[in-house]
Amino acid sequence: MPDPLPERPDLDDYLRHDDIIDHDDPLIEEAAEQITEGLRDNISKAQAIYEFVRDHIFHSFHINATSITIKASEVLEKGHGICYAQSHLLAALMRAAGIPCGLCYQIINDKDDPDSQRLVVHGYNAVYIDEMNKWVRLDASKSIDEYTPPFNFEKEASELEVDTKAGEIDDPVVYINPSRSIVKALKKYETIEELKNNLPDKY
Repeated sequence: MPDPLPERPDLDDYLRHDDIIDHDDPLIEEAAEQITEGLRDNISKAQAIYEFVRDHIFHSFHINATSITIKASEVLEKGHGICYAQSHLLAALMRAAGIPCGLCYQIINDKDDPDSQRLVVHGYNAVYIDEMNKWVRLDASKSIDEYTPPFNFEKEASELEVDTKAGEIDDPVVYINPSRSIVKALKKYETIEELKNNLPDKY
């Protein structure tokens, strides 16, 4: 995979809040404080936040959720979201903890419907770790047992590799804001089933 490429060089841009990455919400602020309590370095804080989202925020498809979550505080409150929503929450918690975090996208074969052979957008994150002096990709939509070998925070996750021969695309850009078309798709449908059948193929 190519190295992550920040959309802009100013790390402060990756600490902003907006309507979707709403880390100014008291729910997000409190959660970030609780998750990182007693941790002093950014590696430990980032890993704790990543593991919280990975292990405690369920993928909506996997639990047959009935609602669609979009903004970070909503994902945290309801405890679930699809990959885009989970990445919104991860970004908000990281930013609340003072860790620059952006949004990343790939176009991959639909893992939830492999027989369809359709390409869909997958969303995940990249965080900037001062102590490592680099951006690190994180995909919190995968459960701990989906990583083989086990995920190592200081290395790229092998599951993020794409199959270019199958038409999959890896975009190395680390975006500051969520894709407008992704947010539009999340708002367009009323049920998880509708969303599942109409996942976006572009962003």
